[in-house]
Amino acid sequence: MIKKKTGLKYLFSSIAIMTMLALTGCGSTVSNSMAQGSADGMDAGSAAGNTQTSDAAVEPEPEPEELPASQQESEQYLAIKDDETLPSYAKEYPGMYADAVSEPNVLSESKVCYLTFDDGPSSSNTPGILDVLKQANVKATFFVVANQINEETEPILQRIVDEGHTLCIHANEHEYGKIYASTEAYLADFAAAYDKIYDLTGYRVQGFRFPGGSNGQVNKSGCYDSIVAEMTRRGFEYYDWNAYDHDAEGGNYSIEQMVNYAVHEVSISSRNDTILLMHDTYGKEKTVQALPSIISQLQSAGIQLLPIDNTTRPVHFDVNENTPPEYVEPEPEPEPGTTEEPAEDAAEQTS
Repeated sequence: MIKKKTGLKYLFSSIAIMTMLALTGCGSTVSNSMAQGSADGMDAGSAAGNTQTSDAAVEPEPEPEELPASQQESEQYLAIKDDETLPSYAKEYPGMYADAVSEPNVLSESKVCYLTFDDGPSSSNTPGILDVLKQANVKATFFVVANQINEETEPILQRIVDEGHTLCIHANEHEYGKIYASTEAYLADFAAAYDKIYDLTGYRVQGFRFPGGSNGQVNKSGCYDSIVAEMTRRGFEYYDWNAYDHDAEGGNYSIEQMVNYAVHEVSISSRNDTILLMHDTYGKEKTVQALPSIISQLQSAGIQLLPIDNTTRPVHFDVNENTPPEYVEPEPEPEPGTTEEPAEDAAEQTS
């Protein structure tokens, strides 16, 4: 009996120990699970917090806007930016520089002619002029008025560049009183045209022509000397003309008369290199019609037709020669309702 009682005692003790161990193990598992869950929760929270911080840190900054071409610093500007002897406007437009006046001009030994067109581009006449030039395999020079460039004429401007012609600036706004009010006003107008042309074509203009010519309103404004000095310092060259087809005067000349004027004035020029003024703006349909004959007659006379480049010897009215003599023939009778303007006034309207 004693042995049985002792055996039962041990049996109950074993059961109690096993129960306690089981309970202890469950508690440990629960505690471990809770601890793991808590850690997981902390990790998840930390990860979420880190994600938010990371997103804020790597947010891309906005791309800086590219400066207009005239405002991009150039080597020429950096060379003069500390020069206190220059006027204040010389420090403006640090990217508006060219190389035209640094190149030696070429004195041609044979007759050459530079066909030039002012006041475009126009949707009505510039494409026709480009067609004639392409058919004749001739390159020309276009002095553009930038405020004529719009959605309709932008492709025409690009075509001028793509087909190998020279682009020059005539003005942004062809308003004498506005652009010749001061040297600062002229530079502002020029920069607006310079930037627009560059933005649309990537073309950096080298040359320009004064609206009205250098002996016109710019000369009367009192700013001529300072404008020319500043534009020359920046490397730009200006080009007047010494032959003209008379397509922008009060007299209503016929196509044949315009051809005769152009060919005659090129032929009799005292210079071997002539710059022929014509127009491609709206209302100049006769210029488009006269151009094939002008080209063929000049070529038949052995005169080479070239685009203006940095080696072209410029015509400056105040330096080289004044307005050329006109072709001599009876003046046409004006059509009813039109009156021919005095020669001096007409000359100012030719460009």
